Amino acid sequence: MTFYERFRTEIARYADGVHRLGPPARPEAVAGLPAELASFLRSFDGADLFIDAVTLHDAAGLRRDGRLLVIGATQDGDTLALDLDRDPPPVLRLEADTGETLEEGTSFARWIEGYVAAEAIVYDREGDFREGIFGDEGEALDPRAVIRRERKALKIDPAAPAPAWRLARALVRVGKPDEAERVLEEVVAHAPRFAWAWFDLGGVRRAAGRLAEAEAAFARAAEAQPDYEPAGYFAAQAARAAAERGDEPARAAHATRALALDPDVARAQKEAARASLADGKTAEAREAAATAAALAPRDVEVLDILKRAKG
Repeated sequence: MTFYERFRTEIARYADGVHRLGPPARPEAVAGLPAELASFLRSFDGADLFIDAVTLHDAAGLRRDGRLLVIGATQDGDTLALDLDRDPPPVLRLEADTGETLEEGTSFARWIEGYVAAEAIVYDREGDFREGIFGDEGEALDPRAVIRRERKALKIDPAAPAPAWRLARALVRVGKPDEAERVLEEVVAHAPRFAWAWFDLGGVRRAAGRLAEAEAAFARAAEAQPDYEPAGYFAAQAARAAAERGDEPARAAHATRALALDPDVARAQKEAARASLADGKTAEAREAAATAAALAPRDVEVLDILKRAKG
């Protein structure tokens, strides 16, 4: 059974209207497209899945943007694309609100199978949200639902970086940092340029008191994509870990790197600490002030904020 036949079988379990599929595309319309995408479009020329949660363009709606082939969009306005510089082309999601680019699937076939299987955790067969999947605030998914959803996707696409990253973050939230660390180590092994995965790996290790390992992970986060906007902040976290373990030469080296990547990072952290303290958010103030202190250890105002935030 081909992947699109398995896809057809899975979506047939849902009520009419939950998914809308286009008619088969003409062979000439998909000529030259990546094989898996062309195969899908020859069966379904475009699709709206889970009541428009995801839209896949028809062949006429595909758009080339440099190395990317834009294939669809999410309901939240994120762009779905294939990276044509890689074989097979992975599925990327370009987040509209953050500018992040996340690798959702290692190939189109694995991604779409994994996506449909994973969203069954969120939607029932009528297309309604399942009970109990949202957290107390009612907007974000409960971390236990995230864990079930991402594991479903990873069962089909085990090396997909973004689902594994979301799984690890949810595991931290439910108090399973050791498992989260193992997942993140696998993520960065498959995707060494995934800066946020390195950053979260550093956070898990720092929380466990393993400062040297945390420092190394934060440094790798900064090195993963040096032109990436948060790279200076990642290097600042490496400086903070080095400061916490009393290694002044390492702290200074990471601080120099952080300020070279982002000359404004120390000031931004000091301002964040000042604002958090004024709002009574002492934990947030401590975090920001400790980062600023690792970059500017003689800044009197930062030291004062840190002292006041510690109470």
